[in-house]
Amino acid sequence: MRTAARRERTPVGAGPLAAVFDWPRWPLSPGRLAAAACSAAFAVALCVDLGSLWAAGALVLVETLVLLLPWRLPRTGRSVAGFWAETLCGLLAPLGAIAVACWADAPWLREPGAPGWYVAGAVLGGVLMWLGGMNLRALATGELAFVSGPTRPGHGYARATATLAGPFGEEALYRGTVLAAASTTTAALPLGLLAAAGFVARHHISPGANGRDSTRAMAVEVSAAASLLTLTMLSQSVYPALLAHLINNVPSAVLQIQCARSGRANLP
Repeated sequence: MRTAARRERTPVGAGPLAAVFDWPRWPLSPGRLAAAACSAAFAVALCVDLGSLWAAGALVLVETLVLLLPWRLPRTGRSVAGFWAETLCGLLAPLGAIAVACWADAPWLREPGAPGWYVAGAVLGGVLMWLGGMNLRALATGELAFVSGPTRPGHGYARATATLAGPFGEEALYRGTVLAAASTTTAALPLGLLAAAGFVARHHISPGANGRDSTRAMAVEVSAAASLLTLTMLSQSVYPALLAHLINNVPSAVLQIQCARSGRANLP
């Protein structure tokens, strides 16, 4: 759990994977199992309903299984390579969905949406950021990074990478696929509900609290899932929602970079 304060030691004589995984401690909590089930249900729906985009569903299933592995906690005691490994595994399905959409020449990739929807996206991004409660003034002055404390540079930059890269793939995976369904089948609403649930669930499959165990964090995630999907369906484009998603995520990425730079400055 995240509450563990001590740095865990790699067992003597163990292989390099012991620094990444903790096999004896593999309790799959009800919450993780429920999140994995939601993600798997969305994956199955993709495989069944979207023809050539079944590959996106397969990627979601693979990512779900990988994130269920017993990644070693606390993360602060894990090697930089191990930290990056989990981070990149968590980007497998989103970034893979972009590749699948390009391979399938998905029509929604070429739908920019009307300019007015970008204004709505910017407003939505600001609302989600406000709901998240980050103090932007403290972020700008560096006080927030000081309070958060330094992180190992490799860890901080991995988090920042996922925070900035994730929106592109998540919009393709959780909103673009719904647009595709709306244009080819009558199952857009059920798939949209599964996509919203899958979007929230994927953030809770990995072990540890990951900073997402509060009521406020859950409320922001649910609000984001519903509002980003609504914006996408109204605008018939993923790009206004992508703008909102990035606006919401950029402050968190900046904080992670600041903490990583602070950690680099404290290196002997």
